[in-house]
Amino acid sequence: MKTRAKNLTLAVFFWLSVLFAGCCINVGDLFRAKYRTTEHLSIPIEGVTDLDVQTHIGTITVIGSNVTDCNIVAEITVKAATRDNARKLAEQVKIELAASNNKLAVTTRKPDSLSDKRLTVNLKVTVPAVMNLTCAAHVGTIKVSDIRGRILATTNVGSIICSEVFSNLALTANVGSIEVNCDDDAPPACNAEIITNVGSINFVGPPHLSAKVNVSTNVGSIKTQRPMTITGDLKKSITGTIGVGEGQIRLKTNVGSIKIE
Repeated sequence: MKTRAKNLTLAVFFWLSVLFAGCCINVGDLFRAKYRTTEHLSIPIEGVTDLDVQTHIGTITVIGSNVTDCNIVAEITVKAATRDNARKLAEQVKIELAASNNKLAVTTRKPDSLSDKRLTVNLKVTVPAVMNLTCAAHVGTIKVSDIRGRILATTNVGSIICSEVFSNLALTANVGSIEVNCDDDAPPACNAEIITNVGSINFVGPPHLSAKVNVSTNVGSIKTQRPMTITGDLKKSITGTIGVGEGQIRLKTNVGSIKIE
């Protein structure tokens, strides 16, 4: 009886050990293999005024240039249990371009068996500088340069960086800093709403900026190098006017500092 009881105890211990070991396996370890491929696309965009670019995980880079086409370089990376499986899945990922009226949408189509967490798509897009732009990423940095049209950009985790841009900016991040550097030829009446939950904001306006300004942070400092008529506490929240106040600028962060130049 003692031998049977001992054997039963050892058997139970063995299967519990196997079960416990299985519970401790990191699921991420199952998808260590990677496969990366690059796709090039180009499409004429005569009559298109608005561009919409979406990715779930990955960076979005949009460059305004003296071109008549929309040129895209997509870097696709897939994780899987083996490199061969990663390659097969990556070959099924497609960058889709859909034109409707005056709008061009850039999206990613993937197989149902491929989860968003195992797919990274970095997009580099070159378009005419006069384009209106909408960008959205769940996890990833958004970079925009030399765009003269309206810019809407949102990311959940990642920074937003806009350089040599003009006006009509609406930029939102949940966790990430936001930097804006307006073009020297941008109109003085700048309109911008820039909001992040956790992250700093650095706004560099055009040389002759003219706008009413509302700036606030809960945890962080506010600094300005522009002559401004100010009401409120300079440390946490200010309302003021730069120039004659033609435009509207709102800068807000929950945790982070704000700087206006």
